[in-house]
Amino acid sequence: MSRSLSRWQAVLLGAVVLLGLGLGGAGLFLVGSRTWFAGDSFHVRAGFKGIQGVEEGTRVRVQGINVGQVVGIDQPVTPGGDVVLRLRIDGKMRSLIRSDAVVQIVGDGLIGGKVIEIHPGTDKGTPVADNAVLASRPSMELAEVLGDLKETMSREVVPTLEQARTSMRQVGDAADSFGKTSDAVRKLPIIRDKDKDPRALLVRPDCERVRTVFTESELFEPGRSALTAPGKQRLDGVADKFKGSLKHNGADLVVVACADPKAAGDHALARTLTESQSTAVANYLKEHHSIQKAGWVTWREVTPLGLGTDPYPGEEKDTKLPPARVEVLVFVPQK
Repeated sequence: MSRSLSRWQAVLLGAVVLLGLGLGGAGLFLVGSRTWFAGDSFHVRAGFKGIQGVEEGTRVRVQGINVGQVVGIDQPVTPGGDVVLRLRIDGKMRSLIRSDAVVQIVGDGLIGGKVIEIHPGTDKGTPVADNAVLASRPSMELAEVLGDLKETMSREVVPTLEQARTSMRQVGDAADSFGKTSDAVRKLPIIRDKDKDPRALLVRPDCERVRTVFTESELFEPGRSALTAPGKQRLDGVADKFKGSLKHNGADLVVVACADPKAAGDHALARTLTESQSTAVANYLKEHHSIQKAGWVTWREVTPLGLGTDPYPGEEKDTKLPPARVEVLVFVPQK
């Protein structure tokens, strides 16, 4: 036997149902937006010249762990000034994020969006204060990295194959003994390029070294690996000097890029940046000045090398060299 609800009973039941739905939706929203730590959190800020792809709600990570999100974006105070991101961080991370931490905008996978990555700093720093302003680092755009990789592959395949043929013939001619053969193989261009031993590439007592040094700002924007227009003009102006030195038999060219240890921050990122910078210079000289051609069908070695923040091998007497720089070195064997 059933009976209908009174008017007030129906109203009360409807209110209970709506309240339950509201509480469920709020719970889902809090979980989905990762704000469950809002009760125990702190804030930091970081400024960037551009924040393409970043918006309120963008995730914040520390060593790959999701720890917060972007809660505010402040527009620049002056034309060309920094866009300031306000980040809310889980309170559990207070002791891990230090005052010398660095903030960077990075891609979330090859086809993903953007995330904010905080490099937590070192033990030398103190625990970060609430609402502190952290240092920021420019991000390498994915398109730029892939472009460098594509250009490197397209420019290196044919010369490497030709070098391999020539090198193998040299091994056969020089194989008077096992010791001589072993030494010859170790010095082959194709092997040396793979190993990229900085000391073997840069310290050669049996060679004359012709050295040309550029500051990073002469060729690139700070922290970037795409040659600027003035940088290309600078290389165009000295390309003939390189060609003149390379006319000597057996000469080869090394492009080495170095980062400023005091400003670079993360060692791995500095190594990646300097590798890309040295490759960009080597590729430009090959594409626009055919620096790799030793003759109609012969090729010479052109090796890019990124040292990052590693010390320069050998004893460098010139202490006035800029810390963030690119060097073009021509090595001429002395017989």
